[in-house]
Amino acid sequence: MVVRLLMFTYRYDHSQIDPLYKENVKGSRIYAIWHEHILGFLSAHAWTEPYMAMASRSKDGDYAAYVCKRFGFIPVRGSSRKNNTEKGGREASEIYVHNLKQGISGGITVDGPRGPRHICKLGIAKIAQQSGRPIIPGVSVISNYWELGSWDKFKIPKPFSRIVIRYGQPIYIPENATQVELISFCNQIQDALIKLEA
Repeated sequence: MVVRLLMFTYRYDHSQIDPLYKENVKGSRIYAIWHEHILGFLSAHAWTEPYMAMASRSKDGDYAAYVCKRFGFIPVRGSSRKNNTEKGGREASEIYVHNLKQGISGGITVDGPRGPRHICKLGIAKIAQQSGRPIIPGVSVISNYWELGSWDKFKIPKPFSRIVIRYGQPIYIPENATQVELISFCNQIQDALIKLEA
């Protein structure tokens, strides 16, 4: 309820349109965002269409999944392995790929859920490779915010903030891309996000 009340005070700037929507390209897409931009970016897309959002199977992930549902998103639960223990990442990726092929778009925090900050992990590149769907880098630039002391410097827009949403050009990953090429695409995503925010 707190987030919902805050959202009513925000002023969203959507003057730049997602390039695929602008070009009327049909089909799903994968938004690549920084973990710290979750609130600013996802709130701007709340109740617009049934986007997927990744949430871990941890206690924190329970809260995240609940909030996602309340804002019209589809939570997909799972994250990367930790201490040689499977955290549902493979199953979540399979669900994500299946839904993308069915036309449902999604957002992925490329440096989440635990960092390092602003380092793109391979998960989004593999999902794009398997689904054949494009990656759209996206940022939310907030005029006035609280910054948490967490690893990601999580940003909470203050009441009556202006939130500027910006999109990068689509990044397509070939089905036959090698591991080295996937790493290169991740670097491309990182660079795009840094430039958009700047």
